Amino acid sequence: MEEYELGKISYIMTLVWISIFWQGFSIGVIGLIFEVSSLFSNAVSILGLPVVPILAVIFFGDKMDCIKVVAMVLATWGFLSYTYQHYLDHESESELKNIIVNNEALKASSG
Repeated sequence: MEEYELGKISYIMTLVWISIFWQGFSIGVIGLIFEVSSLFSNAVSILGLPVVPILAVIFFGDKMDCIKVVAMVLATWGFLSYTYQHYLDHESESELKNIIVNNEALKASSG
């Protein structure tokens, strides 16, 4: 704590707020697992990864280096891939339901 450049109060406040937000994050992730799925919970967690370096740059004056940018791009890409695959699955499911409904309507009208 003595080596922290911003002082003892800043060090303690950083630890307190990290613990508060970590608890909120944990409760939210567990809620997502129980309500939706663990895969969706992981996708939402990955979406939060690019936010942390941006906030560190804004509030702590941290340097944005190449590794952070690559990590943010990959995390965003992973979330967008998950979202797009979910969209494709939903579209194919909707098309399949339409085909089934149309086939049942044809059978009912011809029979």
